[in-house]
Amino acid sequence: MAAFDTLLIGYYGMQNTGDDMLMAAAAEGARRRYHSRHIAATGASGSEALQQLQLSAVQAKKQRFKGQDRLLKYWAAARSEHIIIGGGSVFHTAKDIAQKTHYLKLATSNQHCAAGVGLGPFNDVAAEKACATFLNACTFTGLRDKTSLDIARSIAPNANTALTFDLAPSMISQPAFQHALMPERDNAIGVALCPVERLTGDENAEHVRNQILADALIQHHRETGAEIRLIDFNGHPTLGDQQVHRDLCARLGETPCKIIPYNPNPYEAVREISKLSMIVAMRLHAAVFAYLSNTPCISLNYHRKCENWCRDIQQSTDFAIDSRHVDKDSLSTAIATIHRGDYVPPRLPLADAEKMALSNWTH
Repeated sequence: MAAFDTLLIGYYGMQNTGDDMLMAAAAEGARRRYHSRHIAATGASGSEALQQLQLSAVQAKKQRFKGQDRLLKYWAAARSEHIIIGGGSVFHTAKDIAQKTHYLKLATSNQHCAAGVGLGPFNDVAAEKACATFLNACTFTGLRDKTSLDIARSIAPNANTALTFDLAPSMISQPAFQHALMPERDNAIGVALCPVERLTGDENAEHVRNQILADALIQHHRETGAEIRLIDFNGHPTLGDQQVHRDLCARLGETPCKIIPYNPNPYEAVREISKLSMIVAMRLHAAVFAYLSNTPCISLNYHRKCENWCRDIQQSTDFAIDSRHVDKDSLSTAIATIHRGDYVPPRLPLADAEKMALSNWTH
């Protein structure tokens, strides 16, 4: 008998709020699709996020030798009946995609799925070929956006694929999600940035953007008295959001500003966002949580996945800004429009988003 009914594969237990919610959704999906009771995930022993969800961690708290975690994940796959690749943009490199295919082959059954995932951009042709092999080996792959579906059907036309949705909306009817929503909003504007420029060696671009943000936020505070709340969606000590938010906070000067640190309970991030009068969201799942909590959102798109999200929920272009070309006037105009009550919400109904997200488990 397998040790685990289902093994969840993803960027889990790495102090990322978006991935924490995807893990929660994947665990719920395992219960729906495979009636799983004993669920494990690829996270380190002692991970608070896994503990809160009562999932078994299959990796070491600290690697004792190079490659230990990879061996532990292979060993967990061999002791699992089903494999779920649960959400996110996790198909980029040939090596990583080939490992995912190995997990499927090691498991004790041939029933596995990838749910709410995005494909590409691939690093090279080898990665594209590895992805085609994976898609053909997987029982079902639910793609979260049409761009990913088009890629899938181009490279693996015979694979069982379908357009589904991001996993997060599948959780909106869950009691934990509903309990997180606050009935009243504060006079506060949220910001959730991503240090993509810093991590790619262009720290100056981050500083320029942060100054533009600071100028717009200072103006908004002077006009409305709103507090600024910076929400860390990634709590990693070196790759996380703390530094970019500290930089923005410093630029705000005397403007009331609070940094809300990463919390391993993703519903706490939902709660914080539902308190806001609006949010400027660079982190994709900050924008997703805003949509799910009916919080007015200005999406700062730094990646194709952010643009795809805005397209798929039919976000007004007035509230979707390229993070590389943001200017104070357009940002201030969007903020002022929301403040006076003229926000145009996304046209995709929440009920439709939930239905499409749940289709990851019913195909």
